[in-house]
Amino acid sequence: MRTLEVHLNNRVWDDLNTIRLDAFSNIFHENKQEKYVALLMTRVSELCQDTLLLLKEGRIASAPIVLRSSLESYVDLMCIINDINYVNEMNKSFDFHKAKVKGDKVNFRELMPISKKFKLAGEAETYNGFYAHLCRSSHGNLEMLINFHSFGENISIGHKPNAEEVNNLENQAVALAATALIDGLKFLGEFETQIGKLEIIQECAGSGKYA
Repeated sequence: MRTLEVHLNNRVWDDLNTIRLDAFSNIFHENKQEKYVALLMTRVSELCQDTLLLLKEGRIASAPIVLRSSLESYVDLMCIINDINYVNEMNKSFDFHKAKVKGDKVNFRELMPISKKFKLAGEAETYNGFYAHLCRSSHGNLEMLINFHSFGENISIGHKPNAEEVNNLENQAVALAATALIDGLKFLGEFETQIGKLEIIQECAGSGKYA
């Protein structure tokens, strides 16, 4: 059964990637807001693909970490779509990073907290739900040590992961990539054909078809 599921997910990702490449070959940005939207769509979809590749190899302990980063980039995407001034927030964050690398003192508390970003993105419930779950899965707490690195009472290296958990992460990765592309392309405009195809993939992933 898992072999069939892997082939199915490979096929749907091939379909999604074809749609993505078709759309991106026709994207022309005229300002920083549009450029950042295109960049964030790229990052979300690339990280979702990385998540699927990890799951294909049975590397489930790493997959939630990458998927969490993808979700954070999706939130950035929605923030910049919802508020053009978020361009300044992203630029400020980059300036802080460059200053810190040079050894200058910076106050990262001046940047927007992640919880506020989720609210601006319209994803407040996701912050306390799916995102919180991914955060716990990304840390070395006892729950994850038991879940990913033990089998019964024994410490385990590389044991076969729970199939249901793998399936859920696969569907979430496909759905997140499709959603980011849909939202970004709607903002950029003139991509109705690609959006329609992506919405089919999004709906199927949301219903668990790709598991």
